[in-house]
Amino acid sequence: MKEKLAINGGKSVRGENNPLPEIFPREIPDNAYKYVKEVLDSGFTSKVQEKFELAFAKACNTKYAIAVANCTAAVHSALAALDIGPGDEVVTSPITDYGSIAGILAQNALPVFADVDLRNGNITAENIKKVITPYTKAIVLPHWWGLMCDMEPILKLTKQKSIALIEDSCLTPLATYKGRMSGSMGDIGCFSFEGIKHLCTEHGGMVITNSKKLADKVRKFAIKRGSEEKQNYGRVHTSFGLNYRFNSLSSAVGLAQLEVLSHQNEHRRKLGAILNQKIKNIPGVIPLYIPEGCDHIYWLYAIFLDLSYFKTDLWTISKAMNAEGLKGISPAPYYFVPDSHTYLKDRFHLYGNTDCPFNCHLGKRKIKYSVQNTPNAKKLIGKTLRWIFTDKYTKKDIDDIALILHKVLGYYLRNH
Repeated sequence: MKEKLAINGGKSVRGENNPLPEIFPREIPDNAYKYVKEVLDSGFTSKVQEKFELAFAKACNTKYAIAVANCTAAVHSALAALDIGPGDEVVTSPITDYGSIAGILAQNALPVFADVDLRNGNITAENIKKVITPYTKAIVLPHWWGLMCDMEPILKLTKQKSIALIEDSCLTPLATYKGRMSGSMGDIGCFSFEGIKHLCTEHGGMVITNSKKLADKVRKFAIKRGSEEKQNYGRVHTSFGLNYRFNSLSSAVGLAQLEVLSHQNEHRRKLGAILNQKIKNIPGVIPLYIPEGCDHIYWLYAIFLDLSYFKTDLWTISKAMNAEGLKGISPAPYYFVPDSHTYLKDRFHLYGNTDCPFNCHLGKRKIKYSVQNTPNAKKLIGKTLRWIFTDKYTKKDIDDIALILHKVLGYYLRNH
């Protein structure tokens, strides 16, 4: 007999008196207090932000790092540094966040969506190649869920086509691909320090690169607002730029978080691998495919369901799991950008009442955005449940999460 679910009046696996750990409150390393005090004691003349940039660049095995306001600012600054503009096309993933798209449109360029690998939700070289045109100037490559993309074929493709590569590494700080650091393999890498990310400063981001030219251009655009210093004059704005600056107090917290991030990532890897094993044989669960050499550091834990196995829908299943104590698990249709970013379809809510950049006189071709253009992404998002993973879990917590998944999915299982 199937055990009565908590949502139907049964006993929950983890109740209010014994909740699973959630990402908040964040655990703050002791050194954060020391570094913040250093900033305050210096009257904001401390070099903590410079220390954070240098330490982050070193951790990512790159020469340069520039701290900025957030990852959206990081991606925008990267595109600006690469001189992306009207008429240019930028390939990216249809399963991602606003931050991967905003900078493309801010530069009056056009996003083009490559379909994803149905087994894990990352875009692939094969699908990128299908949408490249003579007008493709760059790729913004999100490593989704916290799983590294299969980089070798993508790097080979960008080299063959002379296309710039921006790694959107906001979910993979210090993750690796065959020994190489996330963000270090493309022309530019971009990171997020938002409150729920692996490395948390509440807000913030970072741009990394091995190119001095690109690093200087990012600083000019995002920090100096397009200005240069002219002798016997002062500041001259020689190009357009924005105020995307970071701050010293957040840098102090970021520097302390960076010191413990590798350990936290390793804990996430181990816990994620344990949970993978515990749920892989549940009928109707499709394991997330991790390509050889691709690190997964689990910002989100995602499960894919073959709904033909179950007698209800994703939302009902997720509500039952929440009632059992797995708070925050849900479908996430809004990650499917061609559907959730409605301005791509109505085309009149970007630049006043115009339809720029979609119908710009500098554009080379008209692009129609449709959910049907990326069928794998549409299908995958329709069978995905996910929640924010945390390194605060213990092995007992993982056991209970697995129990919740078994209990709820077993309850709703059809008789096959």
